[in-house]
Amino acid sequence: MDGEKARLAMGYSRTSALYDLLAGQSYLAAIRRVLPYVRVGPRPAILDVGCGTGLNLFEAARWFAPTGPLVGIDISPGMVAVATAKARQLGIPATILLGDAEQLPFPDAAFDLVICNSVFHWFRDRPSAMRGLARVLKPGGQLVLITATAPGFREWFLLIDAVIRAVLGPDRAPPIPELPTPGELAGLMQQAGFVVERLQNRIQREQITEPVPFVQLMSVIAPTWPGDLTEAEVSRVQSAAAQLMAMAWPTGFPFTWSAVEAVATKIL
Repeated sequence: MDGEKARLAMGYSRTSALYDLLAGQSYLAAIRRVLPYVRVGPRPAILDVGCGTGLNLFEAARWFAPTGPLVGIDISPGMVAVATAKARQLGIPATILLGDAEQLPFPDAAFDLVICNSVFHWFRDRPSAMRGLARVLKPGGQLVLITATAPGFREWFLLIDAVIRAVLGPDRAPPIPELPTPGELAGLMQQAGFVVERLQNRIQREQITEPVPFVQLMSVIAPTWPGDLTEAEVSRVQSAAAQLMAMAWPTGFPFTWSAVEAVATKIL
């Protein structure tokens, strides 16, 4: 695993215990908006790519019950551990695997439904990743793709980059991800052999007036930056970010949420 992916895996492991508490409801709301548009046959085999704590997989299992095999895969050991424990607690016979979502270890045409919620924007080779999602789907199977899009999160990425450089030094700042556009995503799906059934780009602009909980939330859902830092370093950066937001934007930090929610069908 290269350094960037290792940092991401460590970051999500660090935040796995808080993930559902701080971010779970927003991710559940997104998948619940999209699932009514999914059309699959009885007892679908479902794969959750970048499954995190299993929120999407377990919601889909409830929605389409009874189902066929339920499988989740995630690069973060902490997330895999949380999802495995939740499946056991809920009595859901799901298989949760530790692995790289950009190199799916499954045979061709193995699933009726593939879910990829809030993961695709982390992929670097997006055309290859999209082809991988299509490969493991059966002909006529469907993809649920929910992903952050430009210009979302840009204010946060620039802020945290500046804070890390000031507090820890320029050599500690992680790369700022370039988020895909809705047009890019539609094109990638079509090139991979999908028919796009539904694609909505949801954009919401806010003024963040409570910096501390916002910084805590962003540390959970966009954790590339704290992955290889010590707990003391994470606390210093979080504190400095919240202080900067309060001082520089006394009426509220301007922030943009932007995400595509899409359903696509693999061409027969």
